[in-house]
Amino acid sequence: MESLTRIAAFVHAAEQQSYVAAARVTGASPSAIGKAVARLEAHLGARLFNRTTRSMSLTEEGAVFYERCKRIIDDLRDAEAAILQSRDRPAGRLRVSMPHIVGHHLFMPILPSFAESFPGIELDIDFEDRVVDLVAEGVDVVVRSGELADSGLIARILGQQHFVVCGSPKYLERRGHPQAPDALAAHACIHFKYPSSGRIAPWAFQAPHERLILPKSLVFNNTDAGLRAALDGLGLSHLPVYVAEPYIRNGALTPVLTSFMIPFGSLSLVWQSNRQLSPKVRAFVDFMVESLASQSGPFRSAAAFSQ
Repeated sequence: MESLTRIAAFVHAAEQQSYVAAARVTGASPSAIGKAVARLEAHLGARLFNRTTRSMSLTEEGAVFYERCKRIIDDLRDAEAAILQSRDRPAGRLRVSMPHIVGHHLFMPILPSFAESFPGIELDIDFEDRVVDLVAEGVDVVVRSGELADSGLIARILGQQHFVVCGSPKYLERRGHPQAPDALAAHACIHFKYPSSGRIAPWAFQAPHERLILPKSLVFNNTDAGLRAALDGLGLSHLPVYVAEPYIRNGALTPVLTSFMIPFGSLSLVWQSNRQLSPKVRAFVDFMVESLASQSGPFRSAAAFSQ
């Protein structure tokens, strides 16, 4: 417990950049905060703060230690909140933001079950393909792909994203089946363009094919448009497996180059770390993670489909 007290004092001092300000937050005296930090530094054998008469800032070791300690404190607060609120029925307005394609194809089929299980939660869902600022826009939970750059956020991974290259049977009959990614130079390729940046998304091929320059026959900033174009025989499209799978199963699309595909990064639910995890956020996160984990399809690899 003494170690936790020292860690808590250090975290508050790091966030407030002042022993006096940290004391006001915790209700302790500035000298008590200073002594706790000093004992922690002595125990670690490392200086955590650069101090002058007018300011204090974290050392390199202090910054690394702060990130780990902050997570510990947040986890303790979340655990405490979960116990204190365990008897409460999750309720209230929950603002969620997610990319269009993820929302339509992964979350919408699950929402009826969630609404039935948690009738007290009022869902307010935005479909946005840009990166949403949770704090500035007052959003409780967002869906993001890839690694988190913001250390002030916490993520629960839903699964690895897998993509598959596919085209209509008529297109492949007309143009032939590519046997390797290099062969795509002779095909019509349908691309996705990120709405926020205009950058064209790469295709998830393994090395040494990860940086191929592919024909840009059609470019859309919407995945469903790319799906429609592939179904209409306009070319080969690079689609999330969970988007393409129903059409592969019914024969409307045929997968190609499946042995060359690699995962395209993780898909996660993300929320702020500096807030206690409220019952409504916990209910939504747990329900969505468990629901998607119980399904075999959403995060399967392209190799699951035979060519």
